[in-house]
Amino acid sequence: MRDFAAPDYLTLQYRADLNFLVARWMRPVSDAEMRQGYTLILAAARECHCPYWLLDGRRRRPAEPATTRWGLEEFFPQLGAALGQAVSMSQLLSPDYHSLTDNQQAFHQAEQQGPAQGYFMRRFNDETQAVSWLRQQQQVAS
Repeated sequence: MRDFAAPDYLTLQYRADLNFLVARWMRPVSDAEMRQGYTLILAAARECHCPYWLLDGRRRRPAEPATTRWGLEEFFPQLGAALGQAVSMSQLLSPDYHSLTDNQQAFHQAEQQGPAQGYFMRRFNDETQAVSWLRQQQQVAS
């Protein structure tokens, strides 16, 4: 396991045994912190050449609409080019946060993305299911 330096609101670990990058939001964050956090996640992923991300947002509040658009329309679509392969992101959310995203068409559309768009994304309430989906993504890729 490799830990990456991060601000107090985020932990970043590369799990070599699973070939996952695990990012856990440790508290509610501002939109600026969220954008910075995702930039740090990408930097760590580049460093360890890891396209499989477990993103634990259970302690985080939903982003403002402008930051959600930034993530879904700008940041996530450039991930494949940034890493040289499609990124698989398993979003671990609290039940309330998951329910909120369920009511937003943009998240359903994001889950329909594929390698041509540079990323795959799924949302989960359960960490076991989130990890299982990432492992399935690894099997499909190999």
